Amino acid sequence: MVSGFVVGPLHFPFGAPTGLSGRVGGICLARRNGARFASAPRVFRQAARLVSKAAEIEIQGERDTFEFRVFFRDEQGGYTSPWNDVPLYANDEKTLVTMITEIPRGTTAKMEIATDEKHNPIKQDVKKGVLRHYKYGPSLVNYGALPQTWEDPNEVNPDTQCGGDNDPVDVIDIGSETKEMGSIYAVKPFGVLALLDEGETDWKVLAINASDPKADLINSVEDANTHFPGAVDEVREWFRMYKTAEGKGENQYAFDGRAMDTQYTFKVIADTHKSWKGMVDGLRGV
Repeated sequence: MVSGFVVGPLHFPFGAPTGLSGRVGGICLARRNGARFASAPRVFRQAARLVSKAAEIEIQGERDTFEFRVFFRDEQGGYTSPWNDVPLYANDEKTLVTMITEIPRGTTAKMEIATDEKHNPIKQDVKKGVLRHYKYGPSLVNYGALPQTWEDPNEVNPDTQCGGDNDPVDVIDIGSETKEMGSIYAVKPFGVLALLDEGETDWKVLAINASDPKADLINSVEDANTHFPGAVDEVREWFRMYKTAEGKGENQYAFDGRAMDTQYTFKVIADTHKSWKGMVDGLRGV
């Protein structure tokens, strides 16, 4: 039994920004009964079977407050969990996966899925009573999570010799388009970094927006180095160093910091999807 998680018709939490208006990740904001919503355009509705699970965004509270939340609603208007209800795989071939954007490129607020809250909205992380921001600098990439994955803290990975960090798997989109918080879209994984964070395995899946003009060219870490020179190295170094701005030491990596290949990446995704399913079945008493 995993404590802290919330299950009903399967709803876990995600964290989001405040005071949003206009467009969220290409999703037009609308209002219903005084609340702000995001209605999905046609392109979003066709995004790899994802939209029926999360067709609207509801924003509650103001940005940079403890109350700020980004909730997701389905096409029937009911709350839906971005972690548990949105499919992991974005195509039948399972070569694309779904990304939920938590931290857009160029921002510092440490947003995340709230796994201990009903409906799993996006919220800002809190540490020692303070809302977290990256002190090292803004995010270099669109950063988010893979739905229907879980890094099991009780399962020691034979390669890293550490358990998981008790969260969904992190995913990094190096593509050219800056996405908005709450964006749900298909990405193409090409590698993975094994960050070791305070004795826990914290996978960082490297990917590119499936709609990026260069997506067809990126099938490996080597391809990414060719068509996005320096991007993987910059991401690796940023995550190695970012906690030093908080007075902490450098993060470490398994595999000497090497980004593992596509085959290994999809094994990580499949294994953590299996862990998520086992956790959900256990919470439901299956």
